[in-house]
Parts: sequence; structure tokens; C-alpha cells
Amino acid sequence: MGAHNVVRITILKIFASTLLLTCLLTAHATESATSIEIGIAPFLPIQTLVKNYGPLRKYLQHQLHENVTIISAPDYRTFYKRIEQHTYPVIITPANSAYLAWHDSAYVPLLRPLANTQPVVVVAKDQPFSYLSDLRGKTVAMPDALAIVSMQGLQMLRDAGLKTGYDFTLKNMQNHRVAVNFVIAGEADAAIVSDRAIMQMPDSVRAQIKIVYTWKNGAAPGVVYLGSPKLSQDKLKLIKKSILEFAQNTPEGIKLMHELGYVGLESIAEDGLKSLAPYGNMLKTALDENK
Repeated sequence: MGAHNVVRITILKIFASTLLLTCLLTAHATESATSIEIGIAPFLPIQTLVKNYGPLRKYLQHQLHENVTIISAPDYRTFYKRIEQHTYPVIITPANSAYLAWHDSAYVPLLRPLANTQPVVVVAKDQPFSYLSDLRGKTVAMPDALAIVSMQGLQMLRDAGLKTGYDFTLKNMQNHRVAVNFVIAGEADAAIVSDRAIMQMPDSVRAQIKIVYTWKNGAAPGVVYLGSPKLSQDKLKLIKKSILEFAQNTPEGIKLMHELGYVGLESIAEDGLKSLAPYGNMLKTALDENK
């Protein structure tokens, strides 16, 4: 074989190897580029949500072999709009929007916390408080008007004989944390927020407030995990299995469930969401009234 042919064959081999390597790298890059976004309702600042759910994100990323990102929205209305548009592959959202996500947008119910959440009244650490009627003539802070706890809070106060705008001044804030901050700053006399949301706030915040009333009639799942109908059944099963394994079998997951006040997670089927219809219908009415 002549030297010219040897050089030619060598060049062809190098070209073939380079082409194969390029194809493999492209395939790997394409696989790595895929991602799963977990949309969490904006009940706390996004920085807090990203920090709190960071261990879950890391575990899912390892199990799914995909990039996993924690995202939220600037407000509840935007978050619900994105659910309608199937923007989020996975959502972690309160009971009222969980019902609508399933009923109106075909999201698939996956998991819910073992422990329910309840609306609570919080005041500054040194402020006296005995009865709900003590809020007469006072300023009460709550999260966004579309948040389930705000709807429950108004019902709680109505049951106590207090009328909005007449017996007390209502201030709806961006999220639970901001409502509590208003109490700490002296801008509000009390806040009505979720007991589980308080558990997720920094110690420095919790040290300045106290829970003075819990509305047990408002017990409901603090959040529900749902998957987009755009995902395959196999993908939904894998995501559900991975989240459940994280919560039940890993030290990081068990610790997170304790910190969030969830105790743990369990499956929730469509029948479990049907019981949330009253909250979902209240949200739908509120969304339609404020278009």
C-alpha cells in the first residue's frame, strides 16, 4: 500500500472518529438541556422557596437525570394563569388552586402532605390578645386576596361577627411573610396566615410573633403536588415515585418534611381533590370577578 493511501485512510479514520464523537456529545448536550420546572405558588418570597425546596430539587435532578429548577410567579393571579397555560411541568400549590388545576386544566394529582394546614392569627410577641373580637377597630394583614388562607381568614372573622371595612381594616399583602412583617413593623395589629407558612419563616421572624388563635374549621392540605397533562404517564409515575422516596427514605427529605410541617407525603387521587371543590369554586369566583 502506498504512502498516499495510508495517509488517506488515516485521515478518513480520524474524520469518522471525530464525527462519532460529535454525535455523542450532541446527544449528551441535548439530553442535559432538557429540564423540569417545579412551579411553587408564591406564598413565600422566591428566595425562601428556592432555599426550602433546594434538597428536593437536587434529589430529583439526580433521579431524573435532568436539570430541575424551582420557579414561582410575582403574584397569585399570574401563577394561576400560568397553570391554565400548562407552563409548569410540576406544581406545588394550595388546595384551592390545586382543585382548579385538576378540574379546569387537567393537571394530574400526585401527592399531598400527611398533615393539614390551618389559618392562624399572629400578633407581636408582647401584644395582649384574648378573643377574635379584640380585632375590632384594628388593622389585619393577610396574604394575597386569592390565597386560600385569606379567603378562610375572612370567613373566620365573619363567624366572629366582624365585617370587612367596617369592623376592621384589611391589608392584603404579597405573601404570608410580608403580612407577618407588617405586624412586626407595627403597620398591622394582627396577621392571618398559614401555620405551615410560619414554620418555613426564619427563626428571627418567628421570634418576634406569637400565634394567638387557630381556626380548626379551616384545616386543609397546605399544598398539593400535581403534574402537567403534557407529561407522559411514565414520567408522572417516575416523578411521583422519586418525590415520595425523597420524603420517606432520605435524611434530607425527612428533615425537610419536618421543617415544612408536612410530617410526610402521601398519594392523593381525584377523589381527594373533589373534597376541595368549595375552595376551588371560591377561587374561580374571585378570579372571574377581578378580570
